[in-house]
Amino acid sequence: MKVSKRSDSVVKSAKRVLEIFEYFAGRQAPATVMEVSRELGYPQSSTSALMESLLSLGYLSYDRYSRQFNPTLRIAFLGNWVHDNTYSDGNLLRTMIGLQQRTGDTVILGLQNDLHVQYIQSIQAISPLRLHVRAGTLRPLARAALGKMLLSSKPDAEIRALLIRINAAEPAPANRITLAELMEDMRRCRKDRYFMSDGSVTPGAGVIAMLVPETPGHPRMALGIGAPMPHLRAKKKETIALLREALEPR
Repeated sequence: MKVSKRSDSVVKSAKRVLEIFEYFAGRQAPATVMEVSRELGYPQSSTSALMESLLSLGYLSYDRYSRQFNPTLRIAFLGNWVHDNTYSDGNLLRTMIGLQQRTGDTVILGLQNDLHVQYIQSIQAISPLRLHVRAGTLRPLARAALGKMLLSSKPDAEIRALLIRINAAEPAPANRITLAELMEDMRRCRKDRYFMSDGSVTPGAGVIAMLVPETPGHPRMALGIGAPMPHLRAKKKETIALLREALEPR
């Protein structure tokens, strides 16, 4: 397929539109232009122009009294078929929202993106003690809790091959992982059916992760609940039980 060349400004605009959608997905509430601009680090003028365009296309609605924008169902309808084909046993987004409401913590969904785990959806914490994670974030596959769970679903030979590439791409020697260390973590993931990171990626914060039930023909996903470490340790047993209730077959 021949792809025509586009200017950098068009590529940047497309990226910003998607990041606005992801911002609303994590916020789950209306927002003003200023709030979106401040959170995403965009100039207010270009943020306003983008959101006005999305309003005219029917992807956002606008309340002139509060000056807030809100996504419309048109956004939800775009990806419904992908969600339904990938997670046929139930509504995964509803599961994530339920976990956030029951724990008060950030809930993250991720899948493998080459040598990283990418968070494709996040529901932000409502607890005063919170870990803020934006959808689209990349984390090291062999260090993040979601990444380790995804690795644990692979054959050992594939894990070893990936680790060679991961260490070769890692510029900081302190962040490289030995095969013995990783395989011990794989043993724990497979035995316990969860993994808890302990500040290894974000200092002072951690994530408890489990695998989402496999759907044939689709990438494997992992789901995690993240919070500051003292908070996460105190609620470890409760968090694991809630994840198992939500994800594991009964």
